[in-house]
Amino acid sequence: MDSKKKILFDIKHPAQLNLFKGISKELLDEDWDVTICYLERGKLPKIIQSEYKGFQTIAVGSSRGTKWSILWDGNIKRTLVFLNLIRKNKYNICVAASSIPLALACKISKIPIIQFYDDPERGKINNLNATFSDQLFFPPIVERDNKTSTFNCLKEWSYLSPRRFKPSTDILRKYSLQPHQYVFIREVSNKSFNYYEQEDAIVCSFSKEIDKNTTVVLSLEDKSIANKFPKHWIVLEEPVGDIHSLIYYSKLVISSGDSMAREGAMLGVPSVYCGIRKMKANEMLMDIGILEHFPGNEAVKFINESIIKNFDESEQIRTREQLLNNWDDMVVFMKEQIHNYKY
Repeated sequence: MDSKKKILFDIKHPAQLNLFKGISKELLDEDWDVTICYLERGKLPKIIQSEYKGFQTIAVGSSRGTKWSILWDGNIKRTLVFLNLIRKNKYNICVAASSIPLALACKISKIPIIQFYDDPERGKINNLNATFSDQLFFPPIVERDNKTSTFNCLKEWSYLSPRRFKPSTDILRKYSLQPHQYVFIREVSNKSFNYYEQEDAIVCSFSKEIDKNTTVVLSLEDKSIANKFPKHWIVLEEPVGDIHSLIYYSKLVISSGDSMAREGAMLGVPSVYCGIRKMKANEMLMDIGILEHFPGNEAVKFINESIIKNFDESEQIRTREQLLNNWDDMVVFMKEQIHNYKY
């Protein structure tokens, strides 16, 4: 009889992929049987195959961006597949970052599930997750109760902490870049659930107002609009081998998505979020002065003023040391929570 402890992680987008990378590798090294499930959406399957070599990876459901696809393929069908997987493999515990389909399947199957999330603004979704899950964990931006606990950091810290991430200049040579002499831009698509209410191609709408002498590296979720950006911008092809080193060595991060704006701030780079969402997770970083929020073209003035400034490498180091000293080690925290359950 197989005595290995079994765990299933559910990943729906790249931010969750990075969140669970460290903990899944440590558990694998400790002889756990680790299954990585993922949503077939955009470039995620390709990145999973690149970043999770050596793991059992299973595509569960898909999302083509329409509301019907999100409901049927991304939720209903996913729940049914998870039910089948749990009954077949008898996992000891499941872990996710806001996955109602997995939480519901675990509830029905009486398998423990814990979830790590950072978006308390999604009230109805969080209420459903709380109903179906054993415990939800958030940064210290929520009220704690019998189903909701907190960790003292943001979830991106699980892979961006100096304990976990060591920047390398190797990736810069691929794009002929010099450290802190270029701007990193992330443009998300509004076809995901989180951004349905957001204007599409926000950065694109003001891209020609950005200083034309600036070298720009563009991470573009919807490549079909690449020709609408300035011709001299460098458009990345995902998966990028070391995207966080590209962010670390930039002089400014601009993002229409909230996750990468926070990543830039935690890497000690001046960062601006130009999307529409007001988020408590962002406010944690805004309150300590390492993230700005200027919706839409309100960001242009800040962007161009930042471009002409010299990058302060000593301030970057101080920022990261301050976070390291004040925040939890997210991987250690997650492992402790997993081990709290009796197998």
